[in-house]
Amino acid sequence: VEQFHKRPGESGPQTDSYVGRTIMLVNCCPPFREYVEQLTQFGHPESDAPRRQASAALDKVTQLCNRVLAQQLFEELRPYFHKLMKRKWLTSSESFDAIVTLLTDYAQTLRKMQPEPYKALVNEVHRRVLVEYLRPLLQVRLVCSSTKMRGKVAARLQDEGRQLQELFGQLKSTSSWLNAAVPHLAEILRLEDTPSIQMEVGVLVRDFPDVRRKHVAALLDVRGLRAQAQRQEILAVVKDLELSEAEAPLCREQAFFAEIPATREVRCFPGALPRLPPAHLACLGWLRWGCLGPAPDAGQPQPGEPEAQV
Repeated sequence: VEQFHKRPGESGPQTDSYVGRTIMLVNCCPPFREYVEQLTQFGHPESDAPRRQASAALDKVTQLCNRVLAQQLFEELRPYFHKLMKRKWLTSSESFDAIVTLLTDYAQTLRKMQPEPYKALVNEVHRRVLVEYLRPLLQVRLVCSSTKMRGKVAARLQDEGRQLQELFGQLKSTSSWLNAAVPHLAEILRLEDTPSIQMEVGVLVRDFPDVRRKHVAALLDVRGLRAQAQRQEILAVVKDLELSEAEAPLCREQAFFAEIPATREVRCFPGALPRLPPAHLACLGWLRWGCLGPAPDAGQPQPGEPEAQV
């Protein structure tokens, strides 16, 4: 299998037959896995080690074939992702429509796969599509110059995020937790007052614990927000929640924003920054501890509680 995939383009461009043969290979894994399990039931106690070796080999074949199939798809999608989040994107849905069409057409090919590898592949494609969709946004290819423009960008994100959610729902993706990413970012762009933005940033970090200040800073750049005091108040929320992660385990281990580089450096300055009003901080604490478990006693000071500084 490794030799088959080693240099598939040596004899020319990859064709539908190459994709078809890859699907045939990955479809062999579930029956082989079932056969190995049946043999183990009637084997000796020493057969457990060979079973694990066989299972690891089948996992490797499945991952390799799925990676090849995903790569084939994203080679076709790449030019269209590159056109997103620019001014033309605001007035034309051509590139996004092409992405949806390619995904829909490729999904018909993947229907030939066995359920086990199909599920793994669709979940991975779901994640990568959203990563590539949001990557140009957090590269700040577009900067809003007015409230009206922010509203248009947020509305477009909401609409396209909804379309992607519906599409991957039809494809039976089980990674539904990914669907919240686009609406959260759209809402941060749409909101006007700082406390509401801080609250939405808190919800974003709750749902995606690998969000960092550089991601939020890039989004504030897209907003066109230049006021340093307001920026730092918003970024302080991310810092507070980042520090709290050291005190409790995260809800999810899935990586998402960690795969989206935001190269912008967050410029910080010393000194205490205004915190959210107590009622809003209580809400953020409820969001965090509602996800992690029972909240600590609010009347007891928590050790190492950070100051709101950046």
